[in-house]
Amino acid sequence: MIWKTWGGRCIYQMEGIRVQQNFFYRWLTFDDGALQTVINRRCPARSFLQYIKPLTLCARTAPGNSCLLGLGGASAAHALQPYLKPFKLDVVENNQTVINIARTYFNTQTIQNMHIIHQDALTFVQQTTSDTYKHIMIDLFNAQTFPVQCNNSDFFKQCHRILLQEGILALNVANLHDQWPILNYVREHFGHCIVSIPVKHCANLVVLAIKSPSVNALLRLINENDNLKQLTWDSKWGYVAR
Repeated sequence: MIWKTWGGRCIYQMEGIRVQQNFFYRWLTFDDGALQTVINRRCPARSFLQYIKPLTLCARTAPGNSCLLGLGGASAAHALQPYLKPFKLDVVENNQTVINIARTYFNTQTIQNMHIIHQDALTFVQQTTSDTYKHIMIDLFNAQTFPVQCNNSDFFKQCHRILLQEGILALNVANLHDQWPILNYVREHFGHCIVSIPVKHCANLVVLAIKSPSVNALLRLINENDNLKQLTWDSKWGYVAR
């Protein structure tokens, strides 16, 4: 990833947020310096952060009405756009500056059927009608931390509530060994219907959870992906896909 961001120049800087670019790529960082988004300037749907593909895996494989919590520079939204054209994509972002940057520098206006909602993620899921989405994707981490208002059991209870039956939650977790309670919140409401996908070359983990009495439908869906090399059972993590 480092070579993709070599030779960049800053085209926006304010409030700890920076947008930089070189001839091929444009990227977003917050004040911790971690890459939040990297897009190909000529083909934004090609995702370059390693966690984007597993985060969007189920929505790309079995598309339906979807919700993305956390906009960033819209790399996940761009990756979903070719697959979700007939469906709606609600994107929830609490930071108006981030929304403005994504619109100005990351071409969110080109994504069909996407509706950006300026709201706190917890408030949004609490106020949303039951059985609304086939997919909920959560991308709220910065380099190390998860928003404190979402780091609780009620947040994941509400996410479970607004999923359709056999709807799927996808959660990007950064630095999981320091964020173990988050996985336990998911288990509290989704039981053992969970598959974890370690992300190559980083400390991230993508957790997939299905609203179903059984994990089998999720396992079948994952098995449709040609990139799956191995599916194993681990006593601590449950099913782990690689």
